[in-house]
Amino acid sequence: MSGTRADRLRRLAGAVIAVALVAATLFLARPGRVGNLLISVDPRMMLCALGASGASLAFRSLRLSLLLAPGSLNPFKAIPITAAAQGAAVFVPARLGELALPWLLKREIALDGASGVATLLTARVLDTAALGAWAGLAVLFLWGLDQPLALGAALILLLPLLLLPVIVTAADRWALDREESWPTGRRVWADRLHRIRTGLDEARRRPLRLAAAAAASMGSWAFQWTLAWCLLVAMGYRWPVWEVVTGSAIASMSNLLPFNLIGNLGTLEAGWTAAFSAMGIKLEIAAATGLACHLWALVFVALFGAIGWMALRLKPSTST
Repeated sequence: MSGTRADRLRRLAGAVIAVALVAATLFLARPGRVGNLLISVDPRMMLCALGASGASLAFRSLRLSLLLAPGSLNPFKAIPITAAAQGAAVFVPARLGELALPWLLKREIALDGASGVATLLTARVLDTAALGAWAGLAVLFLWGLDQPLALGAALILLLPLLLLPVIVTAADRWALDREESWPTGRRVWADRLHRIRTGLDEARRRPLRLAAAAAASMGSWAFQWTLAWCLLVAMGYRWPVWEVVTGSAIASMSNLLPFNLIGNLGTLEAGWTAAFSAMGIKLEIAAATGLACHLWALVFVALFGAIGWMALRLKPSTST
């Protein structure tokens, strides 16, 4: 079986699983309840939610600027690029929209394709590490700093962040020694690993900028939790802040699973429902709020993404 055919089968299987997860969420939540949550919202809190979504975008733009060489991209000029790339990543099927960022960096600042992909992958690594850090902090605050189980769970979530450079370097060296005998599909993953290591190595040569980029990732996620809390309050559910952070973090981590639909529909709702129901929220309410919050968040991503694409189309390309 060729690598391409195997990829297609995996994507098809992932889509089927995601459809099943969405159907299960709708069955638990009931479409009528989800519809009421979507339209019966507090306008003032929705404005706060929109602001939180915009602030998260601003921090992502700052991170992109910091991961590039000094002077390559102004943080303010990075905003439409980040917004457009995020919109493509969310709404283009099979995660193919992720490639919009390297293309936009080539178009806007003439960055070569390999460096653009390395920047993308490095940003994703920082994003995942920051998510793990937030999840670890949430567990500690929710369960208590004096609970051994909370400390153990937090350590497990934080350990990948602490060991990230060592793990990437060791894995890359291992792949370099073996990839000549690998089939094409495995070589693709080896190439991605090389690019991640290259991006991290280049970033580590600028430690202050790398630290600032990591802090920007933490800030971006902080406003994602603020977005979730504001949306819940707008729908009439004022849950404790750290419960919202914990549930949202678990839901976001479920997006790392290799099956979802456009907009990450399916996996996020499953993670949200499981997390909040485990914390004592009624199953049907957890399912309904998860789907409603996700749909509103997608509206914001689409809005900012459309504005970003229009802003970029109004100015000429710098690539040759």
